[in-house]
Amino acid sequence: MSGFKRVALVNVRIESRQRAPVGLLTLAGCIRDLAQVVVFDPDPDDPALEKILAFRPDLIGIGFMTQTRFRAVEIHRILKEKLPEAKVVLGGVGPTVEPEKTWALFQPDALVVGEGEKALMEIVKTGSFEGVAGVYLEGQPFRPGEVFQNLDDLPLPAIDCMPDFHRYLCPPGGIRGKWFASGTPMIMTSRGCPYRCTFCSSHLMFSRRVRRRSVGHVMAEIRQLHDTFGIDAVYFFDDTFNVQREWLEAFCEAVCNEPYTLTWGCQIRVNLFDAKMGKMMRKAGCVQVDIGVESGSPKVLKAIHKDETVEQIERAFAACHEAGIAPMGTFLVGCPEETREDVELTKALIRRIKPSFAEFFYLIPYPGSDLYREAVENRWIVDDSYEGRGMVDRPVMEIHFTREEQEQIRRDYFRMMSWRNLSGYLSPSVLLNVAASVRPGMVAAFWAEFRKKRNLRDAMQAYVHALRNHYAEAAGRRRA
Repeated sequence: MSGFKRVALVNVRIESRQRAPVGLLTLAGCIRDLAQVVVFDPDPDDPALEKILAFRPDLIGIGFMTQTRFRAVEIHRILKEKLPEAKVVLGGVGPTVEPEKTWALFQPDALVVGEGEKALMEIVKTGSFEGVAGVYLEGQPFRPGEVFQNLDDLPLPAIDCMPDFHRYLCPPGGIRGKWFASGTPMIMTSRGCPYRCTFCSSHLMFSRRVRRRSVGHVMAEIRQLHDTFGIDAVYFFDDTFNVQREWLEAFCEAVCNEPYTLTWGCQIRVNLFDAKMGKMMRKAGCVQVDIGVESGSPKVLKAIHKDETVEQIERAFAACHEAGIAPMGTFLVGCPEETREDVELTKALIRRIKPSFAEFFYLIPYPGSDLYREAVENRWIVDDSYEGRGMVDRPVMEIHFTREEQEQIRRDYFRMMSWRNLSGYLSPSVLLNVAASVRPGMVAAFWAEFRKKRNLRDAMQAYVHALRNHYAEAAGRRRA
């Protein structure tokens, strides 16, 4: 059988665009010499999917996560109805952690389980799903797929395969308290995380062994973005950016040797961070780190296998403040073992470490995680739809607190951080840019959301969504 000739790779989102589908862009780079490939990222309110239909692919790859699966079902249904001759393969975290359930829900032509680059290359080349390692077909034996052990063998994300990639290059960007005219593209430098947090299932996708791109390979991607789009800020969304100190030292040295100034943020673990590392990162342009604090209670940290201590958290935040890096703390609500006393310990920790910004999430038992198995065994789950904005939408478990109590705890946390979360955006440059960007549509979006939910946070998110759309449409007109 001859191979596929026209491949559409479709990302599934339920929120406004902030992060480009780097995984699909990497897949596109792997198959671009085998077929014509286009990456699509339809808006959540795009019911027709006209751009995909106009491309008329013979193979459609749909990538999604657990919390976006019902939007994925809708996209799959529309494309199969309108393009009945096209084959559809599903991939991503959702199909990887629950292949049987995904098959029953979609009835697709095939699933790819785990990292999909080598499997997709074989599918496109042969035009068949049969016998391909990593491909799940109902009722047939499954063989795990092969992965790229050396991530430098992967191509750079094929941004030219996405006609509207410019939509991600819009202000204000993804680093809090800053305004970047060209946004902050996302870059992944590694796959795999050696830690064992009970609420995480990323090891099922990438394993617990860390594989890392060379510093030179990462710098090539940064230079591509800088030379092509004038990018001067990026965000690294590795699970743990500071997991290998020697690599980080070499990276910071390479950034300092570039002829332009790069501003960046990343996610770190506190048990691997110290004052020396903080100063080194700040010198190389790091202005924000995201830290999964989760709780101020040693008992809760132990229950979720965080493998970090409260003392390490305090030292890491102090090191960030000393280095001039804004630390953003993320915290969980509704953990195993968590009582009112533990909530008070978390509040006390917040007061001591003084995060520059903070987010508070409900603990979600995502399928495939150790927490999910524990939650099923103990009948903690009271809402298993998973549809919505993941950990910020609503509580789905009741362990020691009811859902209403968890909502109140989260509101209390946000009230504690309301001024800090706001004051980070009050720099003159940010205020001037926000004032210059105001349009009637943004104000209308703000008030419509506020009237609906009476929630300032959600209203501000609606405003930022409208702001990004304004700049994205303006960029599209300039390109046209």
